[in-house]
Amino acid sequence: MTDEKNVGSIRTRKALIRKEMLSKRRALSEEERNEYSAKICNTFLESNEYKNAGSILLYKAYNNEVDTDMIFERAISDGKKVAYPLSRINDGEPDLDFYLINDPGQLTEGFMGIPEPDTNQELSKFTETADICIAPGVGFDRNCHRIGYGKAFYDRFIRLNCPKTVIGLAYSVQITDDFAPEESDRAVDKVITERETISR
Repeated sequence: MTDEKNVGSIRTRKALIRKEMLSKRRALSEEERNEYSAKICNTFLESNEYKNAGSILLYKAYNNEVDTDMIFERAISDGKKVAYPLSRINDGEPDLDFYLINDPGQLTEGFMGIPEPDTNQELSKFTETADICIAPGVGFDRNCHRIGYGKAFYDRFIRLNCPKTVIGLAYSVQITDDFAPEESDRAVDKVITERETISR
């Protein structure tokens, strides 16, 4: 089998997992998502990674993702730097820039309807090496491989910017059997669900 066929097989498998995981996430009730999100965020906030971090790259929940507002509120209260991503395609490549956010009013609807920094406001770009990058994901396996939405924004950002720790937040229904990643895929260091923390 050629490498091209291998890549095609991997992508087909990932596409099937992505579809399954999105369906399972949608099937959770709002009450379940709220309960699980609170447990997941509390686990993260009690971790040594959070306690020792000065800067956190965060995402605003979209499409039934784990809600991260609790993390934002605590981190700002604790005096940590919090930055959110702005997604763009530059020269055909997926590109993420992060901007420091101190108030939810500094976010606006952006790429794919995802809340992102409002560049019409005076915001500062985050240019340091982040202590923690919380990477959204559609699914994860027990080796902490991540399946995103298929655009490779975070894979490329992590490869180029090397955050000190990368953490995925997910509901337990988003944990799937191990799958073969593509060469360009970047695993996270740990995944936190409402039931457990998985580390590699």
